[in-house]
Amino acid sequence: MDITRSRLAILEALQAAGATDNLAEAERKAFVDDGAHLDLSGLGMDSLARMEFCIALELSLGVTLLPAQLALLESTAAVERFILERLT
Repeated sequence: MDITRSRLAILEALQAAGATDNLAEAERKAFVDDGAHLDLSGLGMDSLARMEFCIALELSLGVTLLPAQLALLESTAAVERFILERLT
């Protein structure tokens, strides 16, 4: 899987969860284009947002990530590794 595709899927899942409302366009661009990563705890996702994030990832990539698993992942880098491990 293309890393950029996984980053775009993560960004779209964050958007579906409403977790990107406070991200500047430069942060979004740095995440997708430059490989920068976001700290998940800093995004303020509540339990519903985490569920929406997991559902969006599954719909987009076919990767199942449970909210309990997401709670153990600290950053978008960890989510990306999780995705790539399941797709390879």
